This record gives sequence, structure tokens and C-alpha cells, in this order.
Amino acid sequence: MRSCAEFLAGELDRLGFKPRVDELKSVYGEKTFQSGTGTFLINTHFDTVSSSPNWNRDPLHASLEGDRLYGLGTADAKGGIAATLFAIAKMRDCRFRTLKVLFSNYEDNNITIDGQTWLGTPYFLEHNHLEADGGINVEGTVKDDKFTVSLGCGGRVGFVVTTLGKEAHSSDPRLGRNAIYDMVKVIEALRRVPPARMTLDGHEAYTELNVSVIKGGTAINIVPGECKITCERRVLPNEKWDDVKREVDQALSTVQRINFKVEFYKPQESYLLERTHPAVTLAVGSTLKILGYKPEFRVESGRTDSTYLNHMAGIKTVIFGPGETENEHIPDEFINVKRLEEFTEIMHYILSKPS
Repeated sequence: MRSCAEFLAGELDRLGFKPRVDELKSVYGEKTFQSGTGTFLINTHFDTVSSSPNWNRDPLHASLEGDRLYGLGTADAKGGIAATLFAIAKMRDCRFRTLKVLFSNYEDNNITIDGQTWLGTPYFLEHNHLEADGGINVEGTVKDDKFTVSLGCGGRVGFVVTTLGKEAHSSDPRLGRNAIYDMVKVIEALRRVPPARMTLDGHEAYTELNVSVIKGGTAINIVPGECKITCERRVLPNEKWDDVKREVDQALSTVQRINFKVEFYKPQESYLLERTHPAVTLAVGSTLKILGYKPEFRVESGRTDSTYLNHMAGIKTVIFGPGETENEHIPDEFINVKRLEEFTEIMHYILSKPS
């Protein structure tokens, strides 16, 4: 990621920005133009998930096959970064007085520093003052080869449940209490937490509670005295974090005669932007101008940096980009080059001063 950060900082420097790289290797730069009005932020991330053994291609080598550009992170979100840099390079007169760019590391991943776990954008906002009148979060919003505009994204109720049993030699399990067996009952209760849905323009965001990680036991001949699960329930933009947590608490309250404890992570709120916000109308109008159709609206069940930009810095960002969610974080991840080229033109129009 250090190499990526150095490359991006070099590109921004070449384009006349004043770049700097923070401790987490996130890259920030800004440029002031002679004309234009207001301050606009472009935000996206350049880290991605690790590749799996199921790839049929070299994940670290971009390969173009027909209209598909394969490679790790092409759809989420390096393709959008490439299009953004190309659009900035092509731009002559900027629509905005000041243009700010934040390429974040640690969006799909996290890092622990001094005992505290961080994502890239929250870390940057915690250690830097950032202002903008609005902006765009470049995340994939293509659906069925057409651009959509996302008005919001999900938050997260994340938590860890630990069942506390009693270790014993497995030659006589009656002397112990199996914490894994107890955890089965906890999981059964959590599965009764109802799913959630939100629909905009016929596009449905869906989420349900997910038991993501399970750990327990120490050896084959020991009754496990502890079992731990890590869980999440995404919070849709039409929900409140407290209400979702209450549903989780209610489910856990039905678990009887089992010794367990629950630890909730810091609240991650959801985010929703008004359809009339200037960043939204600019994205919609630019797509209509370049491609001849008005993109439909949607919301994301997943988390994006838009929620942190809003809750920590008060910056409203529309979520919009050339990737397609179905093609992200999968073996042989790819982005459609036609959408990539179209987004370059749309981004150029968004940034350029009207003639």
C-alpha cells in the first residue's frame, strides 16, 4: 500500500495538487483554481480485499479481455481512481474554486494502532480538519450496465458474544460445560432477528444479521470452556442504530440458563442524502448530459466512507462510480471498460466549468 500511496501522491503532484500521505498511507491533496466557486471533495479508497485461490487469472496483473478489465480491485475501487485522475488531467477550467481529493487506505481493511482499531477515512478526519461544500464518493453504482446514483449507505451494529462454559477432560464431558453447545443456542436466538429492506426506484437494499466469525475450544481432548462469535447487522438508511441494537438485545434476552457476555463495537450510523442536494443533481445532470439517460436512485446496505464524511466532518457526498457491486470482492474481479470510459467523461463534466 506504500507503493500505491507513493504513486497516487506523485500523480496528484503532477496534476498541480499539494499531496501528503498520512500515517495510514491515505493520500490527500488540494488545488485552488483561479475561477470557479465553492469547494468540492472527491473521495474513494485504493485498498481492497486479498485474493482467493479461486482466481483463474493473476489477480495482481490487469488483463483486458473484450470489454472486461480483470484484476484485484478493478471494480472496487481502483477503476474509479484511474477515471478520476484521467478526468482531472483532461480538465481545463474547473467548476469549483477548490478541489480536494482524499484517496483512503484501510476502507476494506482496518489497522490497530495503540490498541485502537481504525479505518482510513475516520483516522484522517480524526487527525485533520476537512471542509467542503459537497462531494462525490467514487464507489461502484452500476447496475445492469447502467449507472445509478446512490443516496445513502448502511451503518453497522457490530458485536461479539462470548459463552462461558467449563473446561474438563473430554474422557468425561459431564465434568464440564461445553461452551460451543451453548453458543448454538445463542446463534439460534440471533437468527430470529428480522431482516430489513429499503427500496428506491425499484432497487432494493436488503440486510440481515450475520454471524461472521466463530472461535472456540483449545484441543480435541478438552471440553471447550469458551466460545466466541463476531457478528454484524447492517443498519439501512431508513433505520436507526439504536433500534437495530435493541432488536439484537431483545433476541439475546431470550437465551436462558447460559452464561454469556456481549460486547458491542462503536456505533456506525447509516447515511442518507436528499435527492435535491447539489451533489446529487450534479451527478444526475452530468450523466444525462453525457449518456442521454437519467440514472435511477438507490441506497447501499454496505458501509462506505460517506457515512464518516457526514457524521465526522459534515460533508455530504453522493455515492457514484463505474464498478458493479456484483463484480466486487469475487474471484476474477473485473470492471466493464465501457463503463470506465463513460465515467471518465461524466467526471470530467462534473468538474469542468460550464461553457
